[in-house]
Amino acid sequence: MKRARIKQSDRLGVQIFVVTWVTLSIVFSFVPLYVTILNSLKPHSAIAANIFSFAISFSAIRDNFTLAFNSIWRPMLNSIFVAFVGAFLNMMLGAVMAYIFSRKQFFGREFLFKVYIIILLVPSVMGMPVLLDFITKANLMNSYFAIWLPVIGGGQAGALFLFRTFFVQQPASIFESAKMDGANDVKIFIYLVLPLALPILLLNFVGTFSAQYNDYLWPGLVISSADKKTLMPVIQSTVELLESMQRRGAQYAMYVVCSIPLVITTSLSLKHFQSGDFASGMKL
Repeated sequence: MKRARIKQSDRLGVQIFVVTWVTLSIVFSFVPLYVTILNSLKPHSAIAANIFSFAISFSAIRDNFTLAFNSIWRPMLNSIFVAFVGAFLNMMLGAVMAYIFSRKQFFGREFLFKVYIIILLVPSVMGMPVLLDFITKANLMNSYFAIWLPVIGGGQAGALFLFRTFFVQQPASIFESAKMDGANDVKIFIYLVLPLALPILLLNFVGTFSAQYNDYLWPGLVISSADKKTLMPVIQSTVELLESMQRRGAQYAMYVVCSIPLVITTSLSLKHFQSGDFASGMKL
């Protein structure tokens, strides 16, 4: 009985700790979001007085979001385009390479796969000077290809590892059956592999899209034209401009507008996680 009581008390202590930890995590995660949305609905004077006040003004909402949208709509569209193309190419090429490394037999397959994985161990910042020199000599500066090529090259290692882990755990019989029915590798990949791997493909796409959409350093180095600049390098100068104009409400509104593409992409993929499709697709 005494041991049972000790175990029960231990379980109660663990439950209290877990509930407390999760509650604090949720609070600290939502407070910045709450403050950002709240202050995007207020005029500058109300924000300067108290960032937690409810001095919401409909005229301030209109002015804040109008100014924010007009300030960043072009670089935001550029970022959406760059991030979508980069994430799509990284996802598709990674899936093709993973299919080859998992379902095709060729000399040196395991060795080449390990070479790919070694790339994951090298911090990307170490190769940045060499990559910048290559982009300059290839006359790709101020071009979106200067952003896409590192994404496709460096991102292939992570995508290959993730997708290959999924492909090798699929029953070989379904691929053999497809070949017996006359399907070639292209048809197997399009009609069998891609539908089965949709949840994990979305996982990679959303992660790569978010990383590229939020990238600040590399686009700031390789893109110089104002009409081609992506969102993150422009935000800093825009924030300084709005601060000098005493339009802090527009700053918060700008952050809200910038988050819309990420909210949309994440929401579209959440149904696969909530329905369990991701877990069943991973089979890890």
